[in-house]
Amino acid sequence: MNRAWVWLVLVLAVLLAVVRVYYARSNHSEQLLLNCSSELYDHDKKDSQQYYLLMDLQADNHNVLLNYRYFTVDGTPVGSIKMHGDLKRNPAGSSYDLTIHDKEEQLLEKTKPAHMDYLSYISGLNLTNKSIHPMTLEMLDTDEQQHYAIVRFQPGNAVYGCRLQH
Repeated sequence: MNRAWVWLVLVLAVLLAVVRVYYARSNHSEQLLLNCSSELYDHDKKDSQQYYLLMDLQADNHNVLLNYRYFTVDGTPVGSIKMHGDLKRNPAGSSYDLTIHDKEEQLLEKTKPAHMDYLSYISGLNLTNKSIHPMTLEMLDTDEQQHYAIVRFQPGNAVYGCRLQH
């Protein structure tokens, strides 16, 4: 009877180890941190204003935070748009679907860049009419050794150079 208990305990220990490994792999949280920048030119205006855009993406598991910060060329803050939502990796692995549920905007100057105006308008329209703002993040080029990524966001077709962190 002693041998039976030893075998039972051994089998249960192995089973517990297998379950823990499976559970750890299935609940592995995906984290993504991008610090991106882009230069913006408003060519539709008479004096072709230039702005800088810093965009940070923080994703942990399926939650995502996008923070767009706009600046003039001399570094004066113009405004910001923060968006919260969900992130889902596409099966191919080179793009992500974002579903934005809410946003916060702050305008610090009278005039704002065309990109900020467009992002504010299209996201506001979608959030009002559909309660979500769908976006796609495409990883155009990545180099994990150099910690950089070139990404494109849709809608808007904006391309950013990003510092990639894990």
